[in-house]
Amino acid sequence: MSNENSPFLRAPDDACPPALLEMARSTAPRRIAFVRATGRATLETARDALNHAVAIPVLVGEITQIRADADAIGWNLDGVELIAAEGEQGAIDRAIELVASGAAVGLLKGQLHSDVFMSAIVRKQAGIRTDRRMLHIFAMLPHGGGKPLFISDAAVNVTPSIETRVESALQMADLARKMGTVRPKVAILSATESLLPAVPSSIEADEIAALAMSRDANADFAGPLSFDLALSPESVAVKGIAADSPLFSVAGQADALVVPDIVSGNVLFKSLAYCAGGLAAGLVVGGSVPILLTSRADPPAARLASLALAAIAGRKG
Repeated sequence: MSNENSPFLRAPDDACPPALLEMARSTAPRRIAFVRATGRATLETARDALNHAVAIPVLVGEITQIRADADAIGWNLDGVELIAAEGEQGAIDRAIELVASGAAVGLLKGQLHSDVFMSAIVRKQAGIRTDRRMLHIFAMLPHGGGKPLFISDAAVNVTPSIETRVESALQMADLARKMGTVRPKVAILSATESLLPAVPSSIEADEIAALAMSRDANADFAGPLSFDLALSPESVAVKGIAADSPLFSVAGQADALVVPDIVSGNVLFKSLAYCAGGLAAGLVVGGSVPILLTSRADPPAARLASLALAAIAGRKG
């Protein structure tokens, strides 16, 4: 048996798309708290964000360690604000205080566990939750350039309700418009384009599309659509989706995909990242400030792209 890597694997571009960075720089950079800002990956992200003027990093954590780790990557930290905090809980608590005071307008997860990071954020006393649902959006940036493909909650809500998926559809449509798509097309995914009681996500997709359309007249929403019918014009032609079908406005040309649950979303975004070389820019929306739930496995370009996405999402209109 061969030990070679899978032939399906493809590495993403090693740089954040210049067009995305330029779009992010169209507004003044905002102060983002890097929570427990230790380790090479976190500090490289902070340095790159500052150098590309997409964010002003505020480094929260053990200052001696932050300085040592910054020195290891050749960053002298001149002009960068450091905020002392001890441990994971201390870092997120201090960062939340910065948000409450207006000293930071976003949070990026550094060297701490996701459950510690998010559980502190969603507490009522943190003041970050709003009346909108908190959910995660990935903007998948194609290898070699091109328009992004948005994917709903692949990292926060495990079994999102119909209303949460409606909110995902609306949030992705809004973000797509901010990134230049005049009338976004949002597909609500299932395993079939038919309404089958045996496939509950197909029935739910139809309901989600109708609810989203009633709330946003400046985008097209359709479902249920299988993955191939959402993206492939050839599949649309072969399967005979007619022009009078309610699915036709989105089929084969989707800008965004609403997934049924976290498993399908996680598999989908990782498939595009690892097998198609897509760069995954991720963002938690619905709170009072943007939240960046980065992973140790994220390449530097994806981390910078996520900060750029946060800057774009924060624009008014």
